[in-house]
Amino acid sequence: MSTTTRTALKAYFVAGAEPTATQFGELIDGNLNLHDGGAIEGDTTAVVGTFAHRTKISLLTDAGAAGAIRSALTLADSGTHFLIPALTSGAQTLALPAPTAAIVGAEYRFTMVGTAGQIFKLQTDASATKIVNTMDPDGDGSFTITAAADAFHMTAAAVHGSGFTITCLSATVATAWVVSNIESGLAAGTGEHVAA
Repeated sequence: MSTTTRTALKAYFVAGAEPTATQFGELIDGNLNLHDGGAIEGDTTAVVGTFAHRTKISLLTDAGAAGAIRSALTLADSGTHFLIPALTSGAQTLALPAPTAAIVGAEYRFTMVGTAGQIFKLQTDASATKIVNTMDPDGDGSFTITAAADAFHMTAAAVHGSGFTITCLSATVATAWVVSNIESGLAAGTGEHVAA
């Protein structure tokens, strides 16, 4: 997006002015385009009207055997809510992307839509990359905090509604990822989520 101020843009288009192609480009680039994306910076005013936002939903497919449930997550997957079906055989894994400056802020949500039956494991791209300060529910209202882990998973006991969110906070591998919004589908609130 253009960083030219509104005042400067208006000055290009006063009576008698002959705006250049570059100035027209600045005008076009200075507008938010919902198709191409962009960022809004500075003071903003709320717009009255309808603005629809939908979260991307992706139903993972049971691999039917131990191994990757799909290819590694990417920046394009950020903001997606992944639904995990009942798993029929072996621990199924999904790799996080390597933490880079471009990945910082990427967030992924996971929710069980059946009883897991097998482990669903979200793992870092390398053993040096860590998920920090994960909070595993203990079932009595307290949590066990794991300072750093290579993976976070839902156990075979995880049921419909169990879920969590993972966010990339840093390109530094030792403090790259954090798990939040842990939800339990079991009445006791324990035995569904484990940092490893």
